[in-house]
Amino acid sequence: MGNIHLSFNRFEYAAIVKLAVVMASADGKVHDNEKLMMTGESLRFGLGGEKLVEILNLAKELTPSDAISFVSKMDNIHKRYVAAYLGTMIAIDDDIDNKEIQYWTLVSTLADLPTMNIAEAQEYMSNL
Repeated sequence: MGNIHLSFNRFEYAAIVKLAVVMASADGKVHDNEKLMMTGESLRFGLGGEKLVEILNLAKELTPSDAISFVSKMDNIHKRYVAAYLGTMIAIDDDIDNKEIQYWTLVSTLADLPTMNIAEAQEYMSNL
């Protein structure tokens, strides 16, 4: 899996960021581990400095519905990444919150993401 090359356009990546922030906020607080994961994933895709600021500003402008729409149009390889990323975000703070699980399930259903559990999500992300 480590040799899969993923790339997203700025709208797609902003949509992923929007969904991650909304999900991370579902339990009432964005934890430091969640922020670190979001930063690490941004760096994985070469998004630092001004590029990251642009993505964050674009993500702020998107509604969750807009973000789901962008993600729903991705191919299955990209959707698998999104599902794994969001699933891993749920567990990164060592507190699997029911609201976050409900949000992940809802987004997965609305965006037609592949079904996976937290362990499968974490395994996928650790193999990138």
